[in-house]
Amino acid sequence: MATWDGASILVIRLSSLGDIARMLPSLRALHAGRRGSVDVTVEDRFAPLLELFPLARRIVPYPRRAPGPPWRHPARWGRAMAAYGKTLREERYDLALDLHGILRSAMVAAMSGAARTAGYGRGFGKEGSHLLYGRAVAPAASPRISRYQRYAGTLAALGLPPPTGEYLVPRIPPHVEAEVSRFLSGAGLDGRPFLFAFLGTSKAQARKRWPVERFLELARLARRRDGLPTLLGWGPEEAELVRGLPVQDGLAVVPDWDLPRLLEAVRRSAAFVGADTGAMHLAALMGVPTVAVLGPTDPVLNAPFGSRTRMVHREGIRKACPGEGCTHGDCMGAIGAGEVMEALGEVIGSGN
Repeated sequence: MATWDGASILVIRLSSLGDIARMLPSLRALHAGRRGSVDVTVEDRFAPLLELFPLARRIVPYPRRAPGPPWRHPARWGRAMAAYGKTLREERYDLALDLHGILRSAMVAAMSGAARTAGYGRGFGKEGSHLLYGRAVAPAASPRISRYQRYAGTLAALGLPPPTGEYLVPRIPPHVEAEVSRFLSGAGLDGRPFLFAFLGTSKAQARKRWPVERFLELARLARRRDGLPTLLGWGPEEAELVRGLPVQDGLAVVPDWDLPRLLEAVRRSAAFVGADTGAMHLAALMGVPTVAVLGPTDPVLNAPFGSRTRMVHREGIRKACPGEGCTHGDCMGAIGAGEVMEALGEVIGSGN
């Protein structure tokens, strides 16, 4: 640890939202009690997450969304990448630490001009990324570990301070808090416990999505058994799904909210239910009792943070649920609302 005390460090994790969220405890460990500085580079579309959890001195956005794809706008992309590289090299980092582990992120480490570079060793990274680091480390004996263990093991191997099990508190702007309060009050949820159920997944990851009818069943069970109303959250890929939802007693649907508003509503909830998404990991990181509904993703690699969590996992999930008429033989609908309700009762009543 003393080796890096006072050092300037660039942490690289370009995507995705959930993977960057799971990096937050390690960022906090690097940020706390050191005389040096910690900067982070992530894709520009994920920079708002790090603004809600200000654990880095500086966020350097990787130009992914702003310039568009290189094959469509090559000149604009080239200019953006040149400016990005110049910004990285201005700092003269002592260490560029790649916690992503793909060829593109390893090239960012090299591009930074840092005095030393480090990242995952063979078997932990992809695309031969380990060949580009000055030091390649093995976070554990086996790569089948959670993201949290992967990040923590990398820090430990480099002699950097390890993360703790403390929960995180987002920095929500006051006007966002006020807007969410007004919405909850209008929905009859202000000042009373409610379940936050998150329908969202990306379109590319639709096989992770628990079917909307299962969420509706869960809302009815929560209302009947525990008197707990449900607030249903969704992402941009689910606009059509929520537009046609039937009116149901004890169920409210959030507006088209951005990340700060969603996060504030999750933070105020009594419990959270959702698939393997960034929202699920953020709920667990904030200490909200969380049930992760997992199917096609590995429950070891994708375990949520902390002890206030439960996982409901089913092997053999291979496809997205097509909707009405599906037999739910090999989609997420194979996981019943009763199973999730049972896990929800355990996590709410655990007192951890």
